[in-house]
Amino acid sequence: MTENSPWICAGLIFGPAPHYIDHLAPLCSLLAIPLIVTEEEEKKLVQTFYPEVQVTQIDSISLPDLLVEKIDIIFLCTPRILFDEIFFFAQKLRNKKVHTIWCPHGNSDKGHISLFMEGLDKEEVALLYGEKMIDFLKQKKAFDQLKKHVVTGNFRRAYYLKNKNFYDQIVQDKILKKLPPSEKIVLYAPTWKDSESSSSFYEALPFLVKNLPPHWNLLIKPHPNLLMEDEEKNRSLIERYQDHERVRFILDFPPIFPLLSITDIYIGDFSSIGYDFLGFNKPMFFLNQKKRDPQVDLGLYLYQCGVEIRPEQYNEIYSIIQNTLPKDSLLFSEIRKKINEYTFNPRKSEELLKKEIEACYECFPDKDLNFY
Repeated sequence: MTENSPWICAGLIFGPAPHYIDHLAPLCSLLAIPLIVTEEEEKKLVQTFYPEVQVTQIDSISLPDLLVEKIDIIFLCTPRILFDEIFFFAQKLRNKKVHTIWCPHGNSDKGHISLFMEGLDKEEVALLYGEKMIDFLKQKKAFDQLKKHVVTGNFRRAYYLKNKNFYDQIVQDKILKKLPPSEKIVLYAPTWKDSESSSSFYEALPFLVKNLPPHWNLLIKPHPNLLMEDEEKNRSLIERYQDHERVRFILDFPPIFPLLSITDIYIGDFSSIGYDFLGFNKPMFFLNQKKRDPQVDLGLYLYQCGVEIRPEQYNEIYSIIQNTLPKDSLLFSEIRKKINEYTFNPRKSEELLKKEIEACYECFPDKDLNFY
């Protein structure tokens, strides 16, 4: 926020949504604004992993009135329409509209076959990683109504690099020290069972653990929604495999780039973490649980950056990986670079990005104007 700005701004995570932390906390750090959460556990995670961010926990009952009273602009990862469902009456009672700026929570390819991105058609201002996301919003008719947008590049990776020593030490203490030395570190990052049934978690996990090569370590970072949508089933599955000497489930660890920095091989399905991994230009493998066609399905756009593996091949996952590694760079290095540029360029300095975001505040009507 500029020194003379009349606006009071904050980030917001409403309800249990820890997967938003790694997107909003770096943004709040960049803009020097507080992050508001409703869950005590999320407050603790922010304090642990983003200690410079001022985080405030307010219960969900008290929050609407307090937020509308004190805040003018909110940065959030959910669409404006969902914000108004919760804060409509508080805004109406105070005759005040709280403006929102949408921040993406990853560059997932979900939404091509389901109505998700269309829900952004009421946004006034959006932060967008690069040309790929702009093209996606245009396709979904959720771009032209924007008063302003800011192309951010991969500001989360820049945040990690700025704080690299801090995060690398956390990874060393919380993860690497608890694993034996290894030749390769594999990261499996499955998404959740959303409306597109994208997740490979239930079906692939047993094969990934059972067939893990000797002297390889496996990190498993399931989407937090997997543990909320069917907690008993998923906790039971995790408990079945968590005592394996070379396997670690990463459950309460929001920052993704410190994990990617130690990863040699990425295995995913439709998680946006796959796009985050592009900048490292290392081997990628994609579990196509529903056997969708990568040649025509835009939701499988990222699959061209690595090897597709179908359910009938799960028992051979590591054989496929080991056979691919010697030729991976030749096959996929250039396309990974190309798609990373398309997704996250242009790169911007911290100072320039902050200035461009703050300039967006000027497109909002005066904060004292009526809500309607």
